[in-house]
Amino acid sequence: MSDFLPITLPSKCIPYSGIRPEDILIRPYNGGDEIILAQINPVNLERNFLAVLKNVVRGIDPSQLTTGDRLYIIMWEYINSYSEKIRIKHICSHCLQEVEFEVNLKTDLQIAKLPDNYLELQTFTLPVSKETVQCRCLNLQDEVECEKMSNNGKDVYMYRFARSIMGIDDPFAHMERMKKWEAKDIARIRKFHDIDVFHGPTSEAKSVCPNCREEEEIIVPFRFEFLYPTGEALGSCFRA
Repeated sequence: MSDFLPITLPSKCIPYSGIRPEDILIRPYNGGDEIILAQINPVNLERNFLAVLKNVVRGIDPSQLTTGDRLYIIMWEYINSYSEKIRIKHICSHCLQEVEFEVNLKTDLQIAKLPDNYLELQTFTLPVSKETVQCRCLNLQDEVECEKMSNNGKDVYMYRFARSIMGIDDPFAHMERMKKWEAKDIARIRKFHDIDVFHGPTSEAKSVCPNCREEEEIIVPFRFEFLYPTGEALGSCFRA
């Protein structure tokens, strides 16, 4: 059985009240985890992956992990359970040929971290309505609730943002209110999540085209293969 190891999360545990970074431990996947991973699909992704996290993570309730820390853990598990290298098919912008790039997840991707002065709750004023809102990072429990809504045929775009706004009792009612906000006010909420508090692995990596030898920036897609490699992704795990 794999031992539990320390892991340094991109959030540095700043959003987690009473949780010390040195208390977070993790282990690679085992066969029992693969049983759950093999059943993951677009309908149950968040719930099944949360079940796996409850097996492999210690020191924190995994449902409270931020989405940035979750993505980092997905990458950590791929590196330590399967392979640190993946292969990406991409159209080179220089020679316009489809080529296969090899990306080393350990060395080629940058990890963005929350700044030390980050506050768990961020307060800012919306540009149009001038309303003051207080937001927090989204976490896995938010994603599970959004997944449930989506499976019931409901739109979760605004609901996800509503869950991150503090001081409201009913996210559903607030979601309806937000639909009447000016687009720039919604964009300010999006900026908070996408830029202001972004943390975790970035999706850009630099590689050299094997055809024309020009350096190319490619996007590393975080797809199902990062949870449970199959097909070509599985074969790549065993390349020399």
